[in-house]
Amino acid sequence: MKCKFLFLFLLFFGHQGDAFSLEPSLEQTTEELENKVNRLESQVRHLEDAQTTAESEISQLQESIERNGLALILFGVFCAWWAKTTGRSALLWFFLGLLFHVFSGIALLIKTQRST
Repeated sequence: MKCKFLFLFLLFFGHQGDAFSLEPSLEQTTEELENKVNRLESQVRHLEDAQTTAESEISQLQESIERNGLALILFGVFCAWWAKTTGRSALLWFFLGLLFHVFSGIALLIKTQRST
């Protein structure tokens, strides 16, 4: 019985002594955690700035597509019309006009000059 009591006494007071000896490391741990939190806040701000920049670039791309999309389709239609009047495949030249824009127009001009 005395051994059990002594064991419990040492167990109880032994752990409390360890708690007092850990205080300096707790302060150090608190400082480390504060540093980590500050670094994480900095990273979050950086990511928020990057997201804002990306959203701005995406909106500029969407505006550019809206402005230039109709012009590309009209250029494809023009290439298809021109190819059809010269006896070539209108569907093929429509897609070439969409994909290669100016280059397909130049190719049509060269082919038209050669055939006449």
